Amino acid sequence: MKIKSGLLWFCALVLTVFLSLTTFNLPANAFSSSDYDHLLQTNECNGCDLTGADLSDSLLIEAELSGANLTGANLSYAELSGVKLSDADLTGADLSDAKLSNAEMDHATLSEAILTAADLEGAILIEADLTGAIAQSANFDQAILSGSNLSSADFEGSSMRDITLSNAILTEANFSVVDLFRARMPNDTIYRGDVSKFGAYQ
Repeated sequence: MKIKSGLLWFCALVLTVFLSLTTFNLPANAFSSSDYDHLLQTNECNGCDLTGADLSDSLLIEAELSGANLTGANLSYAELSGVKLSDADLTGADLSDAKLSNAEMDHATLSEAILTAADLEGAILIEADLTGAIAQSANFDQAILSGSNLSSADFEGSSMRDITLSNAILTEANFSVVDLFRARMPNDTIYRGDVSKFGAYQ
């Protein structure tokens, strides 16, 4: 009987340790599976926790994601035309090759996000945070980035024809080989071939 009770006690101890390790070592970027499923089923998940979620290649046209937490999420090659991402947190998210034409992303946080080759034509990013974002070879034609912070962002090789950058912060932003034809600059004037006056370089 002593051996049996001792064995039961040992098994209970092992189970307790296992559960403790499982509980306290969950990935810090784990997203809510219920929120993830809800988005895919309804195309709406305002304010959801999708931290680190893999949504690459997803079809999310005109999805409702305002205020969602998409920190570190993978949205590469996703179809997000007309998506609503106002006030969403996309810090460090991968949006490379994503289709974001006419997206509503005002007040969104995109610091350190990857937007390489993304299509943001006509997107609205008023007062958005793009500090340190990588947006090489992206399409920002006719996008509105009024009041946005583009400090240290890399836009090399991107197209920004007819973009609106009124009151935007361009400090240390890279505009090398960027097409800024008829772009409206931070001082509300049309682009005249120089971005250095705004603290950026090309």
